[in-house]
Amino acid sequence: MSIFDVRHQPRAHRILQRALVAERLPHAYIFHGPDGVGKEALAVELAGVLLCAEPKRFDGGSVRELGDWSGPVRDRCGRCDDCRVVSPGTHPDLHLIYRRLNRAHPDKTVRDRKAIDLGVDVIRHFVIDAVGLKPGRGRAKVFILREADMMSPAAQNALLKTLEEPPAATFLILLVSLLDRLLPTTLSRCQQVPFMPLPLGFLVEQLRRRQPGLTERQADFVARLSLGSLGAALQYADDRLFERNERILAKLANLPHAGALAVAKDLLDDARTLGEPFRKRNSDLSETETLRQGLLTLLAILANFYGGFLRGDRNDGDAGGAGSITPEAGAEAISAIGTAERQIDRNASPPLCLESLVFHLARLR
Repeated sequence: MSIFDVRHQPRAHRILQRALVAERLPHAYIFHGPDGVGKEALAVELAGVLLCAEPKRFDGGSVRELGDWSGPVRDRCGRCDDCRVVSPGTHPDLHLIYRRLNRAHPDKTVRDRKAIDLGVDVIRHFVIDAVGLKPGRGRAKVFILREADMMSPAAQNALLKTLEEPPAATFLILLVSLLDRLLPTTLSRCQQVPFMPLPLGFLVEQLRRRQPGLTERQADFVARLSLGSLGAALQYADDRLFERNERILAKLANLPHAGALAVAKDLLDDARTLGEPFRKRNSDLSETETLRQGLLTLLAILANFYGGFLRGDRNDGDAGGAGSITPEAGAEAISAIGTAERQIDRNASPPLCLESLVFHLARLR
């Protein structure tokens, strides 16, 4: 593996390479951006460079992931014992911190809790207590905190001193989707590295390579639905959303006959079904959060459908009376869907939220 195997994140690469080459790497980073765009992969590769026994230094002018960069760059050698154990996550000085690590905590009370957030007990035991230990291989210690924006306020406050004054050769990388969930005191102690959504063509290429059974139309559908996240696109493909999409759009086509209330009720049932895979992947998810994830997926499907009228894209077929919807009506539908998403995020009643949306969509016909 190479640090430059992480694709389509030139700004993040340039920020890190400037620090690596100058040997002035901050002790605390926040990698922020959508999930599934390479934040954790680049964090692991950065750890690989820091832990490598013989890191390489060479001219970066030929590295396409750096854009117009022309200076020297650093990368791990890929051959030493340290490099061989970094990628599988078994290096003794690479610490991956996540919510469900509470199940490995020595206190049974902590082990028995649901991992709703990244709690203070996990942060104290697996990060704060561990930073004081000497590196097992003698070079550095790297802590990668997954879903760091799900740290409780108590956990963030407990971590502040470690972020500000960690022991020598200790590095912390916080992986974050939503910056506004972090306290200002946490933000002020870390250098931020932004990550961008991945291009559609790259997502389709990766989907077809990793899941050869997908047709180009199916890959294009889940790629558009993912909004630039390869992780989300792969999950959507696994959940067979392209098949559920056809059934959901058929209900939109039935709007004039079934009536808005009946269609809204059917869509709520669809949202519950769409939430089930989230619950299977995370058994700690509450019923409310499971339904919320299902609703957001449903709204993403609807937004993708109506977005097709703005793109001039009829790949979704003529479901829902496609020929009768103008681009202006499509834009209004997307605006109504955005309003519904904000209502769901504010814990509005799902049935009322969907009923209001479906009535609005019916008027656009």
